[in-house]
Amino acid sequence: MRSVFWGILLVIGLYMGVPFLLTRVFGIGVIRRGSSLQRIAFTFDDGPDPIYTPRLLELLRSYGVKATFFVVGEKARRHPELIRLIHEEGHAIGIHNYVHYPNWFLSPMRLRRDLDETAAYIQSITGERPLFMSRKEMLKRYGKGEETSRLTPLNTSAS
Repeated sequence: MRSVFWGILLVIGLYMGVPFLLTRVFGIGVIRRGSSLQRIAFTFDDGPDPIYTPRLLELLRSYGVKATFFVVGEKARRHPELIRLIHEEGHAIGIHNYVHYPNWFLSPMRLRRDLDETAAYIQSITGERPLFMSRKEMLKRYGKGEETSRLTPLNTSAS
């Protein structure tokens, strides 16, 4: 019984640890490009939010700044007018996921279905399919997920 416990713990550790080590620690699959230009990219996750997204759009508009909004599919369905507004104001829209839950527990098939469903819904509103997703670790773990979902994973953290 004890060996079964340690076996399960080892499998879980490998399942979660290997992708983390490969992408975050060793930078495998991560593209880094430097530039002499002093620029910053603003990205916002987990929206749209009916209170904060309009305020944020107003602030960005007042400074003439564009950003990328990584949206959650179920929130996009609740607030399609905000997706339309983000798009009309010239901001990029990417996918965070369909529902905001821990992706470590998703099967590859379920993850791809969620990403494709969210992309199709956003395209039905904006006329354009999103090109990016904010959680590259999800697709790296599943091998050909990038090709299947046709999304480019981005790491939006500064490291």
